Amino acid sequence: MGATILLAVGVAAAAEPPLPGGIPDLAGPRALGLSASIGAAAGNEGIFVNPAAIGVRQRYSVEGGVMVDRRGAETAGRLYGASVVDSLSSPVAVGVSYLRADEGLYTGNVWHGAITGPIAEGVRLGVSAKYFDVEPTGAAPAGAEGTDSVTVDAGLYWQVARLVSIGAVGYNLVSVANDAVAPMGAGAGLAIGSDQSFQLTADWRADFDRAGETTNRYAAGAEVLLGGLVPIRAGWARDETLGGRWWSAGVGLVSQGGVALDVGYRQSLDDASARTIAATLKIFLFR
Repeated sequence: MGATILLAVGVAAAAEPPLPGGIPDLAGPRALGLSASIGAAAGNEGIFVNPAAIGVRQRYSVEGGVMVDRRGAETAGRLYGASVVDSLSSPVAVGVSYLRADEGLYTGNVWHGAITGPIAEGVRLGVSAKYFDVEPTGAAPAGAEGTDSVTVDAGLYWQVARLVSIGAVGYNLVSVANDAVAPMGAGAGLAIGSDQSFQLTADWRADFDRAGETTNRYAAGAEVLLGGLVPIRAGWARDETLGGRWWSAGVGLVSQGGVALDVGYRQSLDDASARTIAATLKIFLFR
């Protein structure tokens, strides 16, 4: 009888859907499709993942996009907005992003301002200031409070060799006393290859606050650029913060005229109802 009860409890726990990511787990379609991108040269979405990586490729890029988190038929989170990154004008790259959260545990406005520059041969330091102006919704846990605060991320990007790069990041280094919006964390990543041909990536990321103890995410991914026009991506992650194992995939289309479309998708391996999709439209110039 006791074994039966334990089995039933275990099945019920396994049936619970993974937690929604929302604001602390912002990712663009490339990062979502790869599952691991902390150590890779980044486009505009590096503002959220590793601010040091946005200056690696010289370009001026404008993006508009959306990220939607679903649990079954319900929208567990939705954010949309736009960003601009200028790593073309000088060795010091800057980026600005605005996102509006209109579904999920919190709604409101999220601003990022990032800056990165070289501090040694092949090494860049980046800092991203983040301003949250959000309020809890009816889906938030009882007692949840709004946040009108500023915090910062800080990251490093090291081009170890032509085809090897390493990244490290500290997230939400200034406490805003709201672990559901801005939990303190850290991460590191490795990329082997090039995003202009074929690349393998691996990440570790720790969340110190949301579960009341440190939880970890381990991820790996791969991407290939076909014909210089079509990037294809895939990845896998085990996430102790949101729960469970996830697979991911992504695809893009880059035109000769400097316009690109990217789509990324992530699906729980443990609960078919849990999935996330992100898409961006980009306009960019290269030196």
